[in-house]
Amino acid sequence: MKTTINILIFTFFTLYSNAQEGVITLQQDDKVSKLLAIYKSSDATTEEYQIQIYNGMYNLANQKKSNFEVDFPGWTCKIVHVDVDYRVRITGIKTALEAQRKYNEVRKKYPAAIIINPK
Repeated sequence: MKTTINILIFTFFTLYSNAQEGVITLQQDDKVSKLLAIYKSSDATTEEYQIQIYNGMYNLANQKKSNFEVDFPGWTCKIVHVDVDYRVRITGIKTALEAQRKYNEVRKKYPAAIIINPK
């Protein structure tokens, strides 16, 4: 009998209790929203192939990038930070055919190169 009463009381308080409600107002500069939109769209709309020529430490990534820029002037590459590694990637490749052609050329100088397909 006591257990039944305790269950009824507990149920009553659980069903009819109200939590405190609050209102949070966040004020931020409009520039923050614009920057977030640009940041989100820059990676999401990247429909290009990339060729990765290095994966490892930052100082060696800088060295590989500098060497690449000397070996292949006019091609664009960038250093991408993923988890704990830095990756040197050739960018600006629009088609699979162009990616394969550049890959065949790059592989002669950088045998560990791999093609990165668009997301």
